[in-house]
Amino acid sequence: QVFTLCWTRQLVCISSVVLGQERIHRHLKLQRQQNPEGKMPPTPPKPPRNFSKGLLAHLILVPCWTVAPALFLGGCITTGWPHGWKGIIGSLGLGAALVGSNTMAVRGPLSLVILGVGLAAPFGRTLATVAAAVCGTLACLCKGGKKDWGRHPALWDFLSTWSSHYYEQAELRGELSNLTKDKACFAFHPHGCLAAGFTVNGTYNPEFIKAAGKVNWLCDANLRYKNPFFRMKCDFVRRDDHAILAADKKSFTGLMSKGENIAFLPGGFQDAVAHAFGKDVAVLKKRKGFVKYCLQYGYKLHPVYTFGESETFYTFTGLRKLRMKVSEHNIPMIGFFGWPVFPLLPRPQAKIITYIGPALQLPKLEDPSKEDVDKWHGAYIEALKKLFNDKRAEAGWPDAVLEIC
Repeated sequence: QVFTLCWTRQLVCISSVVLGQERIHRHLKLQRQQNPEGKMPPTPPKPPRNFSKGLLAHLILVPCWTVAPALFLGGCITTGWPHGWKGIIGSLGLGAALVGSNTMAVRGPLSLVILGVGLAAPFGRTLATVAAAVCGTLACLCKGGKKDWGRHPALWDFLSTWSSHYYEQAELRGELSNLTKDKACFAFHPHGCLAAGFTVNGTYNPEFIKAAGKVNWLCDANLRYKNPFFRMKCDFVRRDDHAILAADKKSFTGLMSKGENIAFLPGGFQDAVAHAFGKDVAVLKKRKGFVKYCLQYGYKLHPVYTFGESETFYTFTGLRKLRMKVSEHNIPMIGFFGWPVFPLLPRPQAKIITYIGPALQLPKLEDPSKEDVDKWHGAYIEALKKLFNDKRAEAGWPDAVLEIC
């Protein structure tokens, strides 16, 4: 009921945002029509901090990540509960099959099966059936395949303008004047719990696009295409110079073959597991695939580090080895607590300062050897350490120490 109430209120907020920002979008469209030469108008000054709008932006961003997985997991458990532990295991198995399916031809029958489990409950049939229906609905909302939900420029305008206002300080610094608009890979560290630096200072920061041109922001494939609310949001904010796609081999090779810029989080969910309040940690020692791709296509590789990411959430730090092992299968084994008023949101007192490091120009090697990959992976780690050590005092953390694990 709490999740349903929060999501209902969020939909109302999204509707008001889209309606309110549509007027701005029409004005910008008219401005472009009146400026056929294509000259960029001067960048307007950044408006003063507006926490309320920053909060609203995060009430759109964060539940898109978290609500659907929580509802789906809770729905599977509730569906199987009346049948005992065997029923719970069975319903969780059906849920895993739903998550693993890629087409409606598979999801439809699986949804009917899990609905049948709810209808066959020996007690609590109504609740079990509703829970099963929620699971099936969430699965069907993924639509199957990769068909776009459509674009809503007003939502992009709102998120890119106000999401940074949620935090006490959110800034993008570093090599902005030296960025190129092609063949550049931006590797963000650390992931943290919900990737605040990657999201606010990167994905929804117009300054980044202005400096680097079109950037493709890559995230976990299941999150991108099998979390229905996150998928809708990503499709809504897609632009000609901005896209959120899956961080899989197909995306990497397809985009790099065209020379397009990409940005991603090398540490992934293991970075999230390693997150501890006040500690700077990057899971990188065994993450070498992105270096191989950059070598194959001769890309420039930029280390990007966000100071303050570790202060956005408090986390459960026990059972780290077990959680790391599970997270190797792209399952985010994390428990976190942020703002006491709404624990799913990060702490607004946090300062997130993101630095883009100098490019590491990699040679083009069509078939790089293991030694080539190890050499340049080592060079990248040293470049990241240098960026961290050179900028920590300027960012406000002079005594910070970076752990590479």
